[in-house]
Amino acid sequence: MSITLLWVYNFCIPIKIYVSTNLGQSWKMIAENVDQSSDYQWDEPGWDSDGSVIYFNQFDPEDRDRGNYTVSLFTQRYPFGAETQQEFDPNLGRHEDFFLLGPYIFAQKTEDNDDTHLLVSYNRQPFQAAQIPTPYDHRSYIVSHIEERQALVIVQHEGGFYNLYLSEETGVYFSLSLRDLVVDYAIDLERIDGVNGTMIANQYVRDTPDVTDAPIRTLLTLDNGGNWELIHPPDLDVYGNPVNCEPPLCSLHFDMDTSAYARLGVFSTESAPGIIIAHGTLGDTLSSNPDLYISRDGGVTWHETLSGSYGANVLDHGGIIVAVNDYHQVSSTVLKYSCNEGLSWNSFTFTDSAMVIYGVITEPGEHTTNVSLYGIESSGSRNWVVVTVDFDPIFSRDCGDDDYYDWLPWDDRSDTDCILGSSIVIERRNITTCCRNGRDYVRETQYSICECNEEDFECDYGYAKPGEDLSGLCVKDPDVELEDPCDNEGTTTYIASTGYRKIAGDVCQGGDERLYAPYEAECCRTPTEPPTTATNTAPTTTTSSSTSSKWLSSETPTTTPTSSSGANSSPSSNAPQTSSNTNDERNKVVLMEVLVGVVALIAVMFVIIIVILFLKYFGLKKRNNQLLSSGQHRFRTEVNMSAAESDDDDPLLP
Repeated sequence: MSITLLWVYNFCIPIKIYVSTNLGQSWKMIAENVDQSSDYQWDEPGWDSDGSVIYFNQFDPEDRDRGNYTVSLFTQRYPFGAETQQEFDPNLGRHEDFFLLGPYIFAQKTEDNDDTHLLVSYNRQPFQAAQIPTPYDHRSYIVSHIEERQALVIVQHEGGFYNLYLSEETGVYFSLSLRDLVVDYAIDLERIDGVNGTMIANQYVRDTPDVTDAPIRTLLTLDNGGNWELIHPPDLDVYGNPVNCEPPLCSLHFDMDTSAYARLGVFSTESAPGIIIAHGTLGDTLSSNPDLYISRDGGVTWHETLSGSYGANVLDHGGIIVAVNDYHQVSSTVLKYSCNEGLSWNSFTFTDSAMVIYGVITEPGEHTTNVSLYGIESSGSRNWVVVTVDFDPIFSRDCGDDDYYDWLPWDDRSDTDCILGSSIVIERRNITTCCRNGRDYVRETQYSICECNEEDFECDYGYAKPGEDLSGLCVKDPDVELEDPCDNEGTTTYIASTGYRKIAGDVCQGGDERLYAPYEAECCRTPTEPPTTATNTAPTTTTSSSTSSKWLSSETPTTTPTSSSGANSSPSSNAPQTSSNTNDERNKVVLMEVLVGVVALIAVMFVIIIVILFLKYFGLKKRNNQLLSSGQHRFRTEVNMSAAESDDDDPLLP
């Protein structure tokens, strides 16, 4: 059965949704008064059982006439009619908008006191209020994307600034990932395709409440936003001259303006894993007149590949990179291309009449060798023109097995080749070989599971890294008031967290996981005792770069691991609300063990001393008797002589 959906929109009449089950031969209206801000959304495959669920917001016309623009969320199921329409979650009630993505449904709701809240439905269960740790009021929400069973949500706070928050798997409990994210008409947050967990973002650097005129810097994360760091600049510029740029005073920053009439932002693609192309500048913050930079290892290292502004794309699974000079700005007749991932470039004249290029697209796809350039003629006619270039003739042969090598994505903060708990080996073509991958090429990828270490964990809900740059250790967040699970009547044990949880999508096993996993703790204080003050004794390591960027903070505290930390599970009614009770219990156990050890040591030492004195006494008495019997006794006025009065040669002294 084929189901076709149609919605009718007009500014003067309510929106209506029609459905056809016979390829459009006939139509049936299934909903009216549908809110125009959210329209409708089909169900996501795999999350709704029957595969034909339609979600839509519906308003009450009488309320709308009175100026009330809240709506209710409804669903329609096959065979579509009054009997199959129902309110998704009556407890959600009236709200402003909804957004469906994968296993999550997000809804924004404003109370009568103007407090704005984010509500989340996970796996189509009833809505829960999202727990976002912040002292600032919320104005609006932007669901950025879903990454490895984790929701990334941008919150606009009162004052106009935006913070990025990361959830655990259920999308309910969030932790702060990045402050002061740059959001204008575009969001300066780019997910890197082809390398899991890698994102690039622009952040306002401000020392005042106003972010309007604050400078901007660019940060990189390789672990889904768990840790951010400055981007390491290249050693040489495009002409081979030293750049003399060292973090944290100087780093690489990217112009991420991706509007339709601006230069290329940050470009990556699944067909060419590891290759990232972006326009950037060097300095303490972003400046004007950027040049084109490229990374061939997923953002870890960069080099300047072309001077000036370009539009770029990749062909043949990354075998060719193309770039058009003065993209969106001035006219051009020349197309540059590289067969060695930007190490060197050749030029090709693609037109006799200069064009202002507005797009560099690869249709029918990046697996081919065709690129299409569209723009307008720079002559007085200003006609729109499309030029297609086929780069297949530059290849002399197809690639063979010897033309490929194994590439391992890596994190320069780590001593291992693991990212998000796995070591990934990706097949890539040698940059010294200009051979054809071909449309049907299938890239080989191998995965292996790594042992866990601190890099595989982020701050749990209710904990945060205290520095302005979110560096250092996860400590108790003073802005989050956690309930004490021991206050629940009958609760004797609970699952405790000491501040960390496994990063969403991280698949590590074993290793140090036991240090960070949740553990069962006992409720030991009596009801008459006042609640203890929460303290954090989260595990840390002696390597500061594993918890934060080695460039963002020059004084990252480091100690030896002392206790276990967070987990890959969301807090629940029995979830840890404070680690102080557990830490007190552990401290008591450790103290008792130390006391027992000290007492045992004292006892052993006391026995040894008694034995020594006993042996010396009877040895001395025996010796004196021998001397007396031999007539060699010498009279002494004192038995216990001081060291100053003693005779070292006296045979009576031991």
